[in-house]
Amino acid sequence: MQRFFILRLDKDVRARVERERTRLYQESGDSSFFTFEACIILGPVQGPIPSYVPCPALPLEVGRARWEQGTLHCPIDGNALAPIREACNTSWPTSGIYLGEANGESELEELTIRYLNFAILTVEKDGDLFRWHISQEIHLDSGRGQR
Repeated sequence: MQRFFILRLDKDVRARVERERTRLYQESGDSSFFTFEACIILGPVQGPIPSYVPCPALPLEVGRARWEQGTLHCPIDGNALAPIREACNTSWPTSGIYLGEANGESELEELTIRYLNFAILTVEKDGDLFRWHISQEIHLDSGRGQR
């Protein structure tokens, strides 16, 4: 079982990303596009959950999908996520919306993120089956953070 600090996307952005992930899955057959919901992975949980979580300055501009570090993702400026990663004492090789682990051509248009929730994503692999659960979710407001 693995636990990750994540930023959950608002419902509309998440729905757009999920439609694209479904299309990528239909083209490639790679199950990583359905491992868990589209989110911004901040990094693994390696200690206590912070009592204060700073929110990145919103809105965040999201670039066109690219393949990097073994992940297909829609990039976000890593500097915008640095304070929240520091507060969580974690890191991750990419900054952006996770799509999957197969290299594919994404048709996803550029996105703007206006709302974020901080949460813990628990992922458990059982054979070929992935189970995931989101917990301890809080809404973040730009310029404020809280637990």
